[in-house]
Amino acid sequence: MMKKPFEDDDPMELTGVALPGGDMEEAAEALVEEFVRMGFDDAHLLHLFESPFYTGTHQIYQQKGEEYVRALIEKIRLRWRVPRGNDPREANE
Repeated sequence: MMKKPFEDDDPMELTGVALPGGDMEEAAEALVEEFVRMGFDDAHLLHLFESPFYTGTHQIYQQKGEEYVRALIEKIRLRWRVPRGNDPREANE
């Protein structure tokens, strides 16, 4: 439901920025944690890393590999006690 055309200098446009010297592993952990807590299942999480459309996560996938990403997803799920399904409420059962 767009009410006006997009503007090149729109202050509300979401923009990702790479920070030189940033910690890739810390960034990957924060991203996975956010999406796990939002209820993403493993297939959707892995897709965020495999797809070149998602530049930041894809760079992590290219440099660290699929096994790293899978292990990180599992680590975060265990930390937050969120099961592999897509309903975070199942963790309390």
